Amino acid sequence: MPKKFDLFVIGAGSGGVRAARMAGSKGLKVGIAESWSFGGTCVNRGCVPKKLYSYAAYYTSEFETMRSFGWDSKKPNFNWKKLVSNKKTELLRLNEIYLNLLLNSKVKIFEKEASFIDNETLNVGGEIIKAKKILIAVGSKPRVMNFSAGKNIINSDEAFDVNKLPKSILILGGGYISVEFASIFNGLGVDTTVCIRGEKILKGFDSEVATEIMKQMGNNGVKFITNKFPKEILYKKGKFDVFFDIKKKERYDLVMEAVGRVPNTKNLNLKNTDVKINNNGAIIVDKYFETSAKNIFAIGDVIDRVQLTPVAIAEAMIFVNNLKTSRKKSFDYKNIPTAVFCNPNYSYVGLSEEDAKKKYKKINIYRSSFRPLKYSLSKKKDKVFIKLVVNKQTDKVLGLHYIGNGSAEIIQGFSVAIVNGLKKNQFDKTIGIHPTSAEEIVTLK
Repeated sequence: MPKKFDLFVIGAGSGGVRAARMAGSKGLKVGIAESWSFGGTCVNRGCVPKKLYSYAAYYTSEFETMRSFGWDSKKPNFNWKKLVSNKKTELLRLNEIYLNLLLNSKVKIFEKEASFIDNETLNVGGEIIKAKKILIAVGSKPRVMNFSAGKNIINSDEAFDVNKLPKSILILGGGYISVEFASIFNGLGVDTTVCIRGEKILKGFDSEVATEIMKQMGNNGVKFITNKFPKEILYKKGKFDVFFDIKKKERYDLVMEAVGRVPNTKNLNLKNTDVKINNNGAIIVDKYFETSAKNIFAIGDVIDRVQLTPVAIAEAMIFVNNLKTSRKKSFDYKNIPTAVFCNPNYSYVGLSEEDAKKKYKKINIYRSSFRPLKYSLSKKKDKVFIKLVVNKQTDKVLGLHYIGNGSAEIIQGFSVAIVNGLKKNQFDKTIGIHPTSAEEIVTLK
């Protein structure tokens, strides 16, 4: 006899775990399947380890800044294997927390892969499962390119655990994952090069901001190859020969692909269901996360709307709350605060200048660029860059962009104001804390 559930969740990432926990707390009989690590991409191969490594990379800069304040000592040694080991210990702790959250919510856990037999039936590691409702929350995985050296090229999942730091690395792609890892490797002393097909990194972000980040990363030692991309990559005797044309090649110790992510639907056997996917492999859902199969739902990266952990969690909350009500709610994807943990950090909330011009007749742009007090005694070239996008007709703030240390902490606070529709003149009424870099946000003219 098959095991029966009110709700069965496929994938124990942040969204899947939240949905399972909340549904369990509402008295539903819930099961969840996860064939890898509890916590999903964010905890194990994304946000958390990335931020830890970003902290590690910043210490090189901090050590140099110390000298300008009178501190003098020998440059400390960095131990890559110790960082990797400590990271693994922390992730195991987080895995255990996620597991206990599920157990405490009386969720039945299957540490196995799940695939569909039909719309209501799953094969979970050989066990047959029946569920009234099924939630797909399997996330995404790195997109893979087709080079001869493919099996030796790493992706973002593997970058955290390379055996040793290379002397040089080529990172393919210019999205936020590429930019963040470029800053990490560069900060840890690796000769780092980013290769992009176009002229700028961070396509889809504010263009002026992307130019500024590229400039500042360059000042910090990251190299950029623009308007070209490898035609072939070969792996010989522990080195990568990268051919940008037939005759010209460059040699690197390591090559990393960071050319986007794709929905992780390959092993679900969706062909056995009525679930429809788009050309990218993402599951198509309506505003209530319902697929074309009425009892199957999907949230998170696998629906490829906004691939951020807090978004997946918010989607999960809405999905579960809608299960037992006729007055359903949908998720508002506007004004989602976002951070890129490159060096320097970049965060924003709201619209870019380009998107604001598409939606509104007239806008005002307020900018400020300055050297923060922390670096005033040193030779460091990093600058804080602030950009405010305002609707000229209503004075409503449409977007706030901030480049500089601690930008995510600053934008998290200001996002409350922007999400709630504050106007530029209300920013102007606010007294700044002096001396801080963030005070400039409320004094922009």
